[in-house]
Amino acid sequence: MAAPVDTDLNPFAVAVAVAGALLGPKFAYYIGAYGLILTGWFGGLLYGLYRRSVDAKMPIWAYAMCTLIGSLGATVPAAEFASQYIPIPLTTLLFPVAFTIPAVPDKWSAIALWALERWQSMRGAPR
Repeated sequence: MAAPVDTDLNPFAVAVAVAGALLGPKFAYYIGAYGLILTGWFGGLLYGLYRRSVDAKMPIWAYAMCTLIGSLGATVPAAEFASQYIPIPLTTLLFPVAFTIPAVPDKWSAIALWALERWQSMRGAPR
């Protein structure tokens, strides 16, 4: 009896397989990647809107557009950066990174400050 075939079923592989079946293999990689990013963005947007303060000054449509542009522009670089330090492949990180960007609507200033402090402590800069 032959050994079982190792099947890769991470979200990126499934998205590429579906896109390849629908659109052909030439565009499957790009459609699969951006399909995951858009799906992650939408899920994060729903979660972020649920957590968002009722007193928020930014309209929902503007929040959705800002996070969409941020997700499309920052997901791949952020996933590449994270994959250097986390032993997880880049393609596996696309969905969680795209989900996180709109999911924390009022925490980005605190996250940026924390990252800056960590960066300065790693570089040896005085506080």
